[in-house]
Amino acid sequence: MEKEAMNREILEIVEPMFRRELQVTEFDPEAPLVNYGLDSIRSISLVVEMEAAFDIRISDEQAAGMRTLRDVVEQVSQSLSVQVGQGGDDA
Repeated sequence: MEKEAMNREILEIVEPMFRRELQVTEFDPEAPLVNYGLDSIRSISLVVEMEAAFDIRISDEQAAGMRTLRDVVEQVSQSLSVQVGQGGDDA
C-alpha cells in the first residue's frame, strides 16, 4: 500500500481515539497533543489502544516522540512496516 494512503487510513483510526480520550471535536495534526490536554496517563491509555487496534508494539521511547497527531500516524506506520518486514521466516 502506498505510504500516503496508509497514513490516511491510520489517521482515520487514531484520530477518533484521540478525540474521544481528550474530549475534543477537532485536531490540527501538527499541533502539540499537550495543547489538547494529553498527559502521561492518557498517553499510556492511547498507546495501549493503538497497540491493540493495529497489533503492534510501541516502546516508551517511541511513545515519547509522538508529540503531534502527525507523529502518532508516522510511528504507527513505521511500526506496521517493521512488523510486515519480520514475517515469513518459517518457510
